[in-house]
Amino acid sequence: MKIKLETLQHQTDALAAIDKAFPGMDTMSNDPNANYIYANPLIRYRYNDKANIDIKMETGTGKTYVYTRMMYDLHQKYGLFKFVIAVPSPSIKEGTRSFISSDYAKQHFSEFYENTRVQLNVINAGDFSARSGRRNFPAQLSEFVEATRQNANQIEVLLINQGMLHSKSMHRDDYDQTLLGGETSPIK
Repeated sequence: MKIKLETLQHQTDALAAIDKAFPGMDTMSNDPNANYIYANPLIRYRYNDKANIDIKMETGTGKTYVYTRMMYDLHQKYGLFKFVIAVPSPSIKEGTRSFISSDYAKQHFSEFYENTRVQLNVINAGDFSARSGRRNFPAQLSEFVEATRQNANQIEVLLINQGMLHSKSMHRDDYDQTLLGGETSPIK
């Protein structure tokens, strides 16, 4: 059986509402730090809750489709290339991973966003385990954070479940490595 995705009106309505509600998008031409290759283009209000997008729809109506397509849209329109998807549970995380990685989704989105691909980094609870006496970040987290926008056709996605945002592993600051700017705490 071959799966073929359709574009449904309620999903395109949701995308239009997100686009309309997303406040103060600036373009890179207004960014004095435009050469900073790790940063998304500036988003006005980026330091408060107005910069976060929470897509809430009834079960089975296509949330995963909407937020996946939203990433492609924001990448195409504004050059945004890094997204964190926080889902409610590990089972929904697995469904999201499966959808975004599927051949049918890749083919569907390539019809609208030619030559754009998603690099999906999934973090699971056990990925923070210490190895060889050293406490390192999961490779997926490091790859996401260190990814640059030098590949203009790639969207970087970090997929986690919401419980991980409050976990001890995400908030500790005694890792044996650092990320951009010397950060030793994954949540920062």
